[in-house]
Amino acid sequence: MNRTFKTLFFISTFLYQNISAQIVLPVASSIKKSYVKQQRDPGGAPGKNYWQNRSDYEIKVSFDPLTAKLKGVVNIQYVNNSPDTLTKVVFKLYPNIYQKEAIRVVPVKSQDLTDGVVIEKFSFNSNELDTKQYTIRGTNMTARVGKILPKQTVHFDITYSYDLNRNSFIRGGQIDSGAFFIAYFFPRITVYDDIDGWNEYPYTGQYEFYNDFGQFKTEITVPGDYQVWATGELKNAVEVLKPKFISLIDKANKSDRVVEIISEADIKNGPVSNGKDVKTWKFQADNVTDFAFGISNHYVWKASSLVVDQTTGRRTRIDAVFDPKHQDYQPIVNYGHKTIDLISTRFPAVPFPFSHETIFDGPTEMEYPMMVVNSPLEKPQEAIELTAHEIFHSIFPFYVGVNETKYSFMDEGFATLSEFLLHPLIDSTVKLDYDISDANAVVGSEQELPVMTLTPQLAGPARYVAKNLKPALGYLYVKEMLGDALFNKAMQYYMDQWKGKHPTPHDFFNCINTGSGVNLNWFWKSWFFEKGVPDLAISKVQSTLKKHEITISNSGNLAVPVHLTVYFKDGSQKSIGSSIACWSKGNKTTKISVNAAKPLKKIILGTAFDLDVQPENNVWISPR
Repeated sequence: MNRTFKTLFFISTFLYQNISAQIVLPVASSIKKSYVKQQRDPGGAPGKNYWQNRSDYEIKVSFDPLTAKLKGVVNIQYVNNSPDTLTKVVFKLYPNIYQKEAIRVVPVKSQDLTDGVVIEKFSFNSNELDTKQYTIRGTNMTARVGKILPKQTVHFDITYSYDLNRNSFIRGGQIDSGAFFIAYFFPRITVYDDIDGWNEYPYTGQYEFYNDFGQFKTEITVPGDYQVWATGELKNAVEVLKPKFISLIDKANKSDRVVEIISEADIKNGPVSNGKDVKTWKFQADNVTDFAFGISNHYVWKASSLVVDQTTGRRTRIDAVFDPKHQDYQPIVNYGHKTIDLISTRFPAVPFPFSHETIFDGPTEMEYPMMVVNSPLEKPQEAIELTAHEIFHSIFPFYVGVNETKYSFMDEGFATLSEFLLHPLIDSTVKLDYDISDANAVVGSEQELPVMTLTPQLAGPARYVAKNLKPALGYLYVKEMLGDALFNKAMQYYMDQWKGKHPTPHDFFNCINTGSGVNLNWFWKSWFFEKGVPDLAISKVQSTLKKHEITISNSGNLAVPVHLTVYFKDGSQKSIGSSIACWSKGNKTTKISVNAAKPLKKIILGTAFDLDVQPENNVWISPR
């Protein structure tokens, strides 16, 4: 930040603090009640009476690639930390998205339509439930088991099975005849929180998830020629892998260089494991919100690791697991390595929280704790941005447990911001050519919806803009205004308050205000709670012997930064401007001075990341 910009920043900070203090964000009645009960604090932190429930899982599943049948037993220990007596428990059966009668908004091929999850046995505290005690409607299963008192711990045991989808890949399913990604594969208890009570939104295949934090101990039984990659730590490597591969994993855990753990030659030369017909892989993951796994009998495996915490020396391993036919996947391990390094050191400059991150080759783009599924992309720019985006989800929603079901912008906005910020640092030789035209087409139109619109209510072109692009641009503008160091400080405060917990958007806004020491309510209100039109224009240029004064008009009602590129007649040019702080007082014009005696040739307003619905008034050309 140069000296002139610093001076302008602190002057404008003083002015808009007084104005922002008068602006109060709209607060829903359910959130107000949480403030009254001191479960959440208006300053952004969890209140002294904050609580959240917990589910710990022991899962044993077997999967047959030939029949695509998954059979399992899940044992759940559930702790009711709430002050409420629970008279029902709501479970999610996500595979029921393929149930014939299920409501869904994504297409499913007829071959994948099934009877859904079959519950073979369902017990509560060792007492088997009658089928009249639970009901299944689509992806929700509701059990009425009497009363669960505050602070009480109870147990559920469920034996179940279902047929995995082979043809309609919705965040999981068959990839090819020898590769599968299996997610959302077990009955789990949904979140009961202080805002909504039970999360009873049905899963329709479009919007995403909201799960409690817990421990997962999982055993996965597959044919002997299949390898398994999963959330958590492999606990029985000696039982499922030959010593050679265990040694290579250990080497990758200690090396910044890429290690080829399983090569094409290894696949051709015989089993990677001990040769048994059937193997059971055992994993454990602590304090995560979900568990997923991928299996294959022909994927190769490249890995490397890096120090993510300079204080402790803790390392994270990055795995790229892919079909060797997909040569576009060769650089992915390096993209992942650099992404995790930048998360740990640049933005948000928080040590990457997990011990490994597996990038798995599949026909989608989706995140899971410690794993992502990324399709192979031919263009390096797209591959870099996809890798950054999906890995950044490790922070939101898997480290800070935001509710994607309602507030998808709380994680998608930051994952999209990572594409802007990290791409140039991952590989500077690949040009960042980002397209925000979708946002310019939607904002200010009839189809626009405020960012704070609940995710299930988003539709059409407004959906992507409200949950991805507009929040990402808003975060970018706040970052520019605060500066990198202060923005990171505010983000770190937010993350420290809410790691392993469930923040609302208000908790986020208030944490950034508190963590930065700057009241940004004037910006949050207009950018996130309201519709708006971004439309800046160069309205006047006045020149003297020593300087040029450029007047910028805000013909719309949204705060967008002022970025000017000034071209002089001698062929030189200069970039100058102001952050969104210049609009904090509600003014409709702002002036930018250029100290130069040289005559002007042309001025261009805006950059590739500045929203503006009318760019034709963003160019000024000297009349002489």
